[in-house]
Amino acid sequence: MLDAFLEHPFFLNRHRQAPLLKERESFLSHLQQQGTSRKALRNLSGQLLQVVRLLNLTEMQDVSLEEIQRAARCWARQQRTNPKAHSYGNSASFFTYAAKRWLRFHGRLRLPSAPPMRFADQLSDFARYMTEEKGLSPFSVRSHCSQTSRFLEWFGERHRLLTRARVEDVDEFLAMKGAGGWNRKSVSVAAQALRAFFRYAETRGWCAPGFAKGIEGPRIYRYEGLPQGPSWEEVRRLLRSVKGSGRAELRARAVLSVLAIYGLRSGEVSRLMLSDFDWREEVFAVNHSKRGGSRRYPLQREVGDAILQYLKRGRPRCDCRHLFVTLNPPYRPMGAEALWTLTSRRLRAAGIQCRKRGPHALRHACATRWLQQGASFKEIGDLLGHRGLESVGIYAKVDLPALRAVAALDLGGLA
Repeated sequence: MLDAFLEHPFFLNRHRQAPLLKERESFLSHLQQQGTSRKALRNLSGQLLQVVRLLNLTEMQDVSLEEIQRAARCWARQQRTNPKAHSYGNSASFFTYAAKRWLRFHGRLRLPSAPPMRFADQLSDFARYMTEEKGLSPFSVRSHCSQTSRFLEWFGERHRLLTRARVEDVDEFLAMKGAGGWNRKSVSVAAQALRAFFRYAETRGWCAPGFAKGIEGPRIYRYEGLPQGPSWEEVRRLLRSVKGSGRAELRARAVLSVLAIYGLRSGEVSRLMLSDFDWREEVFAVNHSKRGGSRRYPLQREVGDAILQYLKRGRPRCDCRHLFVTLNPPYRPMGAEALWTLTSRRLRAAGIQCRKRGPHALRHACATRWLQQGASFKEIGDLLGHRGLESVGIYAKVDLPALRAVAALDLGGLA
């Protein structure tokens, strides 16, 4: 395996004679399969020799982060006194990076255990209840747990018993978050999560009866949270602005086309797999974030062309089976944050001004376009993956005249 990026016999023998050859080769082979360049493999292989030497490893064993950092400091000192070293400013950080990746790959990195969160058992029980008894989606469960854990962490620093919680504590926490930069919508979401938690806590006897009823968040007007997205003409201008045949441009055009035409959530786009596409039937499957379950969509021509161009000339060859992956190794699925960054930057580059700049802006534009074409609430709800028609109603506020007789849908082209 070392022959793939090391040519000189002296260096090959040096690597082969060092301890843990098999363990080092299996790690480097894994990186090579992910698309790591020969230069990067060569640099990592050389650094692993120093990792083995300074950690005194003759066989694989658990290594703590503290031991790695101590060895990294030692390596940095050696590099400063090495007349052949061209640069030593990043010696310690690269040593730590290589050691952590290699040991983590073999399950030998021993990280310091995080202190147990107070009320962790109650939060875990609440998550189980939402999943098994309420049937909420994983997205909703994570959101409620995240909001609740913030309060419990804050409350746990003041009181040891959950039974001592009072509505005034919740009010103080929400007021503090509002003063700290949360907008009214964020505070309202937190209040809703805490209301659900304490409603369950009442049934378990963790707090006084009637506690949940006293939790009040800020008033949110019905259309206050309306996501203001671009017009359809601006969406077409956005897609036309993505030019070039580079990997980044091909991926961006495919991502933006899927977001704009189908109004998918960022998590739904992130989870798209290569196996979700049936090119013979010209359909693809989407696993919805909130409603749950899978739904098949017809593959619109412009979207299909953009994805095919990305697959042929833009997507790197790698083991990851997700449709959209990172541009650089190690290749992994694009997450929600990466999708938000891509969308935001492309909107800004196209000179499109709108309040919401992430994927949800294109979701809003998609729904508005369908309304303008005369689609019913039921059709739009099916397209967007909403549980109920009331969720679709926010888009009707944008353009009431659009709710006329159903007309043949025409996306207006994207070229």
